[in-house]
Amino acid sequence: MKAIISVYDKTKLVELAKALHERGITIIATEGTARTIEREDIPAIPVAAFTGTPELLGGRVKTLHPRIHAEIATGEIGFVVVNLIPPDQNSTKPLDRMDIGGVALLRNGIKHFEHVTVIVNPASYDEVGAELRKDGTIARTTRLRLARAAMSYLLTYDVKIAQMLELLE
Repeated sequence: MKAIISVYDKTKLVELAKALHERGITIIATEGTARTIEREDIPAIPVAAFTGTPELLGGRVKTLHPRIHAEIATGEIGFVVVNLIPPDQNSTKPLDRMDIGGVALLRNGIKHFEHVTVIVNPASYDEVGAELRKDGTIARTTRLRLARAAMSYLLTYDVKIAQMLELLE
């Protein structure tokens, strides 16, 4: 099994990565996330190495790759750990910070919650790590609750983007 991790907020990330690694789960991560994990001697495969495709447009296109999305759909990637860069309404180009790949990862994971654990909130890492260590798996009830939380997270994110669009002339 694999996990894909792409997080802006790296709070408690190392603890979750340790729990995944201890269970033999291969970690695939975006460049900055991989560096954070590897500093703690936890192996992580950079997304570009996993897909065979370098990051595009200065790192703005990383995870939009058929292999990643197919493996989420089939459950080969059983953990999707993503939190998005917050939108910045004060920026001169606010849509430059609008996340596309992370949103796609989350939606794919939510759609396949029956076999994918989707985590958006670092506050959930301890619970997921403990359940993984105790049971070796994540219960359906936990996956469903986390998928609902991820969908709420996306709804809030999309509302912020819509509000930014309203401010544009």
